[in-house]
Amino acid sequence: MTASTLTFRPRRLPYASRWLICMDLQREYVVPGRPRYAPGNSEVVASCARVVAMAREDGWRIVHSQLHPAEGMFGAPIEGLRPLISEPVFFRRGLSAFANPAFASELRCARGEEVYLIGFSLADTCIATALAGIDEGLSLTLVEDALGAGPALEAADAARTILQPLVQLVSSRSLEHRRLEVLS
Repeated sequence: MTASTLTFRPRRLPYASRWLICMDLQREYVVPGRPRYAPGNSEVVASCARVVAMAREDGWRIVHSQLHPAEGMFGAPIEGLRPLISEPVFFRRGLSAFANPAFASELRCARGEEVYLIGFSLADTCIATALAGIDEGLSLTLVEDALGAGPALEAADAARTILQPLVQLVSSRSLEHRRLEVLS
């Protein structure tokens, strides 16, 4: 199920075959006192904002996945990272975004293309989605500084260790640098 039924494809630039998966870009992760809050999440939000802005400017296909049901105002998108009407939002009940059949169907179109993943819950939903994406035949790149680990930083290190041989890891700054090289 998606929040938007539009199939509008944004303008395509040199990165026409790039996709961005935005996991759990919700207030739950940035409001002090909430169970999933971590002090470093404000830096993750800034990195996510850089990646989302770049992806939108370059016409990537952007899809959002959020846990459903979300808890009131804390389930709302983080200000500045709200999905555009052209960006589908897929709600899930399980850990992996691929638990939503519509999300899985949408991402089948990304086989053979570059797929980047950003968001929160690295130790659970991001790792589950990344592993399911690999099973679906996707080539995944995780943007390290645009992934929130949550309160358990050891879990983030373990998740990166598990995923490192299976996916590429880049920083948002190196992604921007690559983009500038291609555009110049």
